Amino acid sequence: MKLSVAFAFLAPNALTVLATALPAPKTELKDLSTNDSETSLTKRDGAEVVKCYNSGTRADRAPSISAIDDFCRRVNGVRVANGQSVSMRYTFGTYTILVSGAAINGGNIVIDGNCNRLLRKPLDECNMGGENGKQGGTVTDLYGQFRYDPGSNGSDF
Repeated sequence: MKLSVAFAFLAPNALTVLATALPAPKTELKDLSTNDSETSLTKRDGAEVVKCYNSGTRADRAPSISAIDDFCRRVNGVRVANGQSVSMRYTFGTYTILVSGAAINGGNIVIDGNCNRLLRKPLDECNMGGENGKQGGTVTDLYGQFRYDPGSNGSDF
């Protein structure tokens, strides 16, 4: 009997609290895909096609992510003309990781917020048998090609 009395006492109070709750603050949504800022995610032209190397030096995920993040941070906002590329090679003990972005097919590109996402595609979509043992590859769209390539002792293989 005491339990039902306590419940009857709490229920009206809970309804009162719910009835006086303040409305949620207004939220503003902004579409960043149309923003021309160097850090925004600009819509890419054409389908993104991943090609896996499936051979060569194997690299671990953690140093691969570190190389990709550093490269994208350093080259963010760089404009790349058709036929040109930007690249960096990172050394991790006995192996290296080459990461690059190139403009192809008569187009020009700006390295932007898509850099990390694009370079992680061959890392995450190739050699999917585990977190480590990644052999790299490329992701290509209509005007750009991004490359993640582990190599041995400074070579690309």
